[in-house]
Amino acid sequence: MNGRKLTTRWLRATAALAALALVAVACGEADEPAPAEEAAPAEDVEAPEATGLLAELQEAGTVTVGVANEVPFGYVGDDGEVTGIAPDVARAVLAELGIENMEAQVVEFGELIGGLQAGQFDMITAGMYITPDRAEQIYFSDPDYCIPESLAVAEGNPHGVVDYQSLVDNPDLIVAVAAGTVEVQYLEDAGVPDGQVEVFGDIGGMYRALEAGEVDVVTGTAATVQTEVAARDGMEAVPGFFPVDADGNEYFPCGGHGFADEEFRDAFNEVLNRFREDGTTMEIITAYDDFSEDDVALANTLTLEDFLE
Repeated sequence: MNGRKLTTRWLRATAALAALALVAVACGEADEPAPAEEAAPAEDVEAPEATGLLAELQEAGTVTVGVANEVPFGYVGDDGEVTGIAPDVARAVLAELGIENMEAQVVEFGELIGGLQAGQFDMITAGMYITPDRAEQIYFSDPDYCIPESLAVAEGNPHGVVDYQSLVDNPDLIVAVAAGTVEVQYLEDAGVPDGQVEVFGDIGGMYRALEAGEVDVVTGTAATVQTEVAARDGMEAVPGFFPVDADGNEYFPCGGHGFADEEFRDAFNEVLNRFREDGTTMEIITAYDDFSEDDVALANTLTLEDFLE
């Protein structure tokens, strides 16, 4: 999805709402219709009983989630409990589905989708960005946050790095990127040569390489970069930015939850959308300092379909 599509979709939605409002006003001014016979009270309709994986998880009361130990998206804390924005949102949703316990499997980010497909865990709660390629492999929920990118550099930013174009302009710079992340594609679209890119299997390894002077830049989400930089000496984060695709259109990096089972995804998504509407996801996600209300508000205007075009 690019910036133009997002703007066009937003304008169409606004126009449609305005048109409905005019119709409502017009209807209000018309003559009142003749009274109709009183309708019989609607009977309560019970929700269909869960089957398959969802029923198994409800019976067990426990779900296993996949995370990549990426702070603040999804990681195991010092107390051994899985936490982060994605697990915190998932925990609230799953409780509504009658699943109270959450266990975590930690894998490298690039192994999350394969692990889900292999049944290593029941869902991904790692703040994974929704992309068309990933959506062909697993079922995604609607997004619950959108956030810009950032870059970690040595303190003082000696090379004046501001975005991916800075890497193209200075061929001596080496950038670290985590395997399997969307940043791999972002660097390619920006025209950064392969010789300037070093791929790492884990998040922490990239920042240790920057500390050691083995790379000049680390790329990642603004939230991750800011969190990692704050925990280390001698480095800083550049201001957040939205990357552009090969045609010069802005990406909107937005994260959701991943599933191998469609029924489980649908039930999760139903509750998630209720929480997007009533402010629950806003409260959970903005409890983390690196996320703003705007990050959540943008996600709340989007659905999975917006990322499949």
